[in-house]
Amino acid sequence: MRHIKDLIHNRQLLFALVVTALFMVARTTNGQAERRHIREGNRLYQKEQFDESELSYRRALERDEDSPQARFNLGNSLYKQERFDEALRYYSELADEIDDHLNLSKVYHNIGNSLLNSGQIEKSIEAYKEALRNNPDDPETRYNLAYARHLLDEMDQSPQDSDDSREGDDRQEGDQDRQEGDQEQQDQDQQEDDRQQQGDDQQEESTQPRPDQISPEDAMRMLEAAEREEQRVQEKLMEQKAGEKQPGSGRNW
Repeated sequence: MRHIKDLIHNRQLLFALVVTALFMVARTTNGQAERRHIREGNRLYQKEQFDESELSYRRALERDEDSPQARFNLGNSLYKQERFDEALRYYSELADEIDDHLNLSKVYHNIGNSLLNSGQIEKSIEAYKEALRNNPDDPETRYNLAYARHLLDEMDQSPQDSDDSREGDDRQEGDQDRQEGDQEQQDQDQQEDDRQQQGDDQQEESTQPRPDQISPEDAMRMLEAAEREEQRVQEKLMEQKAGEKQPGSGRNW
């Protein structure tokens, strides 16, 4: 009887070992397949084939649904397709799970970009700030934060500009009423001036100096002033072009 119990126990132990071995083999196989799909997705992403890279990352998630790398890169592919809300969902889930500061900074950077492109400027500013808390030396995040603040300032100024415009219209309407009341008198005065002018063909001599009246010193000063003005205009154009730069896309893991 004891022999039979030992035999049953040995078979149970052997079965457990076989199941464990099969589980480990399946897990290793899935891990290799997951990494293969991620590498394939990265190659397609670099070629800007974002819809196909999305499929590769989804295949990786079929092998390991918790893979942070596959989820992050899938969010980037969705972002590149301007599916910002979908990308934001993957980034936000990762933000609650990742402890590594550099990777967490990347996640919040991309959250900020998705929010900014969705028109949620104030929330994007908070996301960029969180990214900088985890990586203070990131120049791209600093630029995007400044850009978002610039957009928010422009939005805050727009209502005031509209009010000023309406007030200007009201003032203009009032001025127009007063002008119409005086129009008849002005017409009479103008007719009298025209009659007086008809008999006087003499014109006043221009007070502008002719080229031959400008001294070399004055000419040099005028030239230097024109060069300074040109330099100022060029600097202004460069500032405007810098302000038109849009935030970059997501960063792959």
